[in-house]
Amino acid sequence: MAGTTSSVGNETLVVVGTGNIQNEAALAVRGVKITGWTEVQIRCGVETMPWSADLIATEWQPDRATEVTINEGDACQILIGSDPVITGYVITVDREMTLDSHSVHVAVASKSIDLVESAAEIATYQLNSMNALAIIRKLAATAGISVYPVNGAGNVDIQIFSIILSETAHEAIERVCRLANCLFYDRPDGNITLAPVGTTVIQGAFAQGRNVEAARVRASQAGRFASIQAIIQGTIFLTQPPTSSDYVSEFVAKTKPVNAIAYDQGVTNTRPWRKMLLPVEGGDDANYDYAKRRVQWESNRRYGRSQVIELTCDSWRDSSGALWSPNTVAQVSLKALKRDGIEWLIVELVFRRDEGGTHCDVTLMPPQAMTPEPILLPLMQNEANRAITSNDAAPLPGGR
Repeated sequence: MAGTTSSVGNETLVVVGTGNIQNEAALAVRGVKITGWTEVQIRCGVETMPWSADLIATEWQPDRATEVTINEGDACQILIGSDPVITGYVITVDREMTLDSHSVHVAVASKSIDLVESAAEIATYQLNSMNALAIIRKLAATAGISVYPVNGAGNVDIQIFSIILSETAHEAIERVCRLANCLFYDRPDGNITLAPVGTTVIQGAFAQGRNVEAARVRASQAGRFASIQAIIQGTIFLTQPPTSSDYVSEFVAKTKPVNAIAYDQGVTNTRPWRKMLLPVEGGDDANYDYAKRRVQWESNRRYGRSQVIELTCDSWRDSSGALWSPNTVAQVSLKALKRDGIEWLIVELVFRRDEGGTHCDVTLMPPQAMTPEPILLPLMQNEANRAITSNDAAPLPGGR
């Protein structure tokens, strides 16, 4: 392996290895940028946290360039060319030798692994009168991670948010994001992005006969319903006399919220008898606004998850030279598979290099598949109820 130098940020790196620098995967540890890996797999995604990488070198000869020692727990960075992809830690190092070979396998995870695996510990387990972004920043700061919002994501006021003693910071952040209706996922610099679904669009991203080597399209009705209806669960008092034959219609009238129903036309037109009932959550849901959003989300999500494109691209970069990125809406043209000119969301990416060359495996779904599930704040957490139950509320007459 030959040695050269390059820089990432303000740090000068010694490069160990050779190859196409623009598409060379490297591991940077303690100022040394190690390339020449024989196998590379880097996994990034909207729902993948932490982002991770596996690097394998089958002939490890550091004495021919500069001595490099990679240890578990080392702070590190994964780069493609000069572009960082993952900033985090070396998690595992496996070394192996035989009579005629020597190999090393390095597993890396982004900094968010500490949010995923560690308990959420902050000074107080109840946060009052904060917006979602502020709560998420407070939780992420426990692992030395910053949070960067896109398009105002997280700008939702939350009066009271309680952290469960046994949950991880990732689990708490996931609940906050449901309240704020936004996604959170890793950034190449080791921090977190807070964003709505589909922040940018790439025209002509993937096309049959140009950069798509293989593709598979799935269209399914599994798990989908013609209609999804919200109902009120509780004690029901029927007023019809015992001889009445109209109990069913009265029961329906008393248990379903006003207009809290969503339809999936793809199923309604073929199997209209497929119906789903969802109980309304307890809490303050004026005019059943939450119930209406909840059933629509359920219908959209089930549709989105039933439509998938999995393709293999011949490059790690788009036509502008930028690395493919999760949460990007990409235009796809696969005429042979009846998907031409659609714009779907990049959900997951696997940058890989092996004996078969350099490839990027891409999973795309309709944007509806990634919309966060709406959640209703528990009863007694809205401002009016807080005022009623507050110790500062005005005393009752007679000092009671």
